[in-house]
Amino acid sequence: MNTFVDLDRETLDFGLFKTIPVDLMFRYVFIPLREEGDLLHIAVGPSFTLKELDELELRLNKRILHQLGDEDKIREILKKSESSQRALEEATSDLRIQVVKEREDGEDILSLDAAAKEKSPIVKLIDTMIFNAIQKRASDIHVETGEDAVDIKYRIDGVLYQAMDKIDKKHHSSIISRIKVMTELDIAEKRIPQDGRFKVRL
Repeated sequence: MNTFVDLDRETLDFGLFKTIPVDLMFRYVFIPLREEGDLLHIAVGPSFTLKELDELELRLNKRILHQLGDEDKIREILKKSESSQRALEEATSDLRIQVVKEREDGEDILSLDAAAKEKSPIVKLIDTMIFNAIQKRASDIHVETGEDAVDIKYRIDGVLYQAMDKIDKKHHSSIISRIKVMTELDIAEKRIPQDGRFKVRL
């Protein structure tokens, strides 16, 4: 008899999602919970069959232990995971903006990114977010954190618009830290509001 898993209380490893083809998770309506050697624990809906279990074990070349979960919740998690990953991966890879610091004797281009970070999805995401805001003539960029996701919104002509797909909340700290670095704010300070600014050269 399969046990029921409460997905609202389960801590999901979204890194594990990347090891499994997205089309398989959507086709069989399951999400991975954890991995122990060649044993994969997954959550499935009530419609999941033993035939599908056999097919999945063959496709993934793993033994699978499945637990029942709410099918609507599984689909919701799949959509959120897929859209947030797509938002990060599809951020323009060859777009780079330069952050400029104004000084009395002119301008200096800040070298904020070490070579290892040049391909960081978060850096690409923030660069794309700023570039698109300029293109759309947005007056404000809002980074709003909800219970399980981060919303990026633009204010255009006084109205807030969704700028991109929701991003998983686990990326919130990285997004805020990147913005703080660009504006030369204290990354460690999280209790009080801070004001900062930066200038970009496209």
